[in-house]
Amino acid sequence: MKSAAFTLFEVLIALGVFVLAIGGLTLALNKTAEASALLRDDAEIRQQMASWVDQAMNLPMPLLAQGQKSDRDALGVVYQLSAEPAEIHNRENEELSGLWWVTVQANWTDDSGKQEWQERFLRYEP
Repeated sequence: MKSAAFTLFEVLIALGVFVLAIGGLTLALNKTAEASALLRDDAEIRQQMASWVDQAMNLPMPLLAQGQKSDRDALGVVYQLSAEPAEIHNRENEELSGLWWVTVQANWTDDSGKQEWQERFLRYEP
């Protein structure tokens, strides 16, 4: 006569499969949370860089040429702003005056080491 109940061995096998599935799900959720935090931090740095670029476009050139540096923010990022005259020549090899290379740089350290992000653009100041 066959019993309709599960044996102890069958219950242990089912429990093992369930534990493996829960472990995999937990690992996947953990990796998703880490990726989400990384993307959120990246978006914050991008927004701050855009703000520093806007600031660089509106500062008077003598003040911009002195350079500026921020304190470390909540993410541990330090922003630097600098400007230097651009030596650009036209087709007749005449130097174009009033052009400046403006650099906005973000530096921070994360789990993978030192990180740097830089935006560089030309600005005309007559």
